Amino acid sequence: MSDVFGEYATLIFTIASLRAIEKTPYYDLEDAYGGSFFSVFDKTLSMSKSSLSEFLKNFCRFKAQFISFMKKDIEEDEILIFDGTNFLCGSQNISHAASGYKHGHNYKTQAGLLYAYSPGKRKLVYYKLLEGSVSDAKSLSDLLREADIKKGVAILDNGFASSDNLLGLINQKEKYIMALRRDSRYVTDEIMDDGNIGIKALEKFTNNHESVFAYETKDEDDNRICIYYNQTIAGVEKSEYIDKLNNKWKGYDEKGYEKACRRFGIYIIRTNVKEFSLKKIYEYYKSRFEIEYIFDTIKNTLEFDKAYVHNDAALETWAFINHISILITQAIYDYMTDKEVNISLHSLFKKLRQVVKQKNISDKNDIYDLQLIPAKTKKLLEKLEVIP
Repeated sequence: MSDVFGEYATLIFTIASLRAIEKTPYYDLEDAYGGSFFSVFDKTLSMSKSSLSEFLKNFCRFKAQFISFMKKDIEEDEILIFDGTNFLCGSQNISHAASGYKHGHNYKTQAGLLYAYSPGKRKLVYYKLLEGSVSDAKSLSDLLREADIKKGVAILDNGFASSDNLLGLINQKEKYIMALRRDSRYVTDEIMDDGNIGIKALEKFTNNHESVFAYETKDEDDNRICIYYNQTIAGVEKSEYIDKLNNKWKGYDEKGYEKACRRFGIYIIRTNVKEFSLKKIYEYYKSRFEIEYIFDTIKNTLEFDKAYVHNDAALETWAFINHISILITQAIYDYMTDKEVNISLHSLFKKLRQVVKQKNISDKNDIYDLQLIPAKTKKLLEKLEVIP
């Protein structure tokens, strides 16, 4: 990071770490910094409200460096998953803020982020700020151009299918794996019949201990239409429909069950990738759920679903700092996974707060003594190899 941001690198890392570990809003960073060991490592950092306000407002002039920093994470011919999320942004002085759909059928002032995720690296590698009423699909081509992504394979959800971006990808000969809706015109009821899909299957395999039957046809442009029948998912969806039918949910009836039943457990994927097997295409597509888990972490663990900033410049800085916070969180989570530590990030951070180094106020030297660590926390730290 220092090779891109120079003297700002330590400040960026410190703010991003405090945001990740303590979920600290910017107006509380001064107190969080003073009570953390970061203040011992570098006493030159200023975390006053006025200093941070200036930093948020002025650091956006490094946007070219933001892009350069993220582009270093993208390799040629890489598999990338694209998806977006929204966050509340109430200030009237922010041009990205607009009325848009929010979960729960609420239309509130918000902005958006379109992300590129690398399943190979297991990390978010790029983001682009969006105006709150603009869809992810319409902004995909802008992200590809800005990040200079010319090769690789784009994995997209069905929200992108009706967009001009698909035509753009095809015309530019970009490779893509894209989900289609279950009522896609490319798939007939005859193909979807439970008995026929098993007989017609070109490949049979298991994924996450689930049986999958795979069939393939082509569209008018010679793109592959890959059809998958997952028996486990079909069973779950049938049970859910029957439960809602018996509980008299609106829109659930016997006629609807007969129609929907033919397509339970079905995934339909359109792709221009010729060299991948049906199994590999399915595995890559299913990996898109990893980015949904990250979005859940962003909103529920890190609480990054609201931006308390007041102008466009501050929002640009806010988005980049949050990106670094997410990278830090992902690195910690990957380290925990490698060490086979199966607890939530929230629980980990809570236990780490029990580790305290304290300076004797009568000691003129900067010597900090480690306080007694609770036994369970000590055992956890030993497993993580933080302490011997």
